[in-house]
Amino acid sequence: MWLRRILEVMHQKQNTPTEIYCDNKSAIALSKNPVFHGRSKRIDIRFHKIRELIAEKEVMIEYCPTEEQIADIFTKPLKMESFYKLKKMLGMMKA
Repeated sequence: MWLRRILEVMHQKQNTPTEIYCDNKSAIALSKNPVFHGRSKRIDIRFHKIRELIAEKEVMIEYCPTEEQIADIFTKPLKMESFYKLKKMLGMMKA
């Protein structure tokens, strides 16, 4: 959302929803379903903001398998094969 606001200030408003890729199907279901589930009633109110953003079509959450989470290259220690696969997906290596 911060990046969307910066782009708007620079007169480069993004008209399409920002896609967020998530590998947690439960988190996706909770974000799209406004019904409180038994285990979600203790979630802090600030985390419910994502529901508002989805309803306002500013954010769109999509499922992405764990093996294809490109951000993992920056956040996790990886096996060599996974590292090279993600590096190719980033376009940092020739296929």
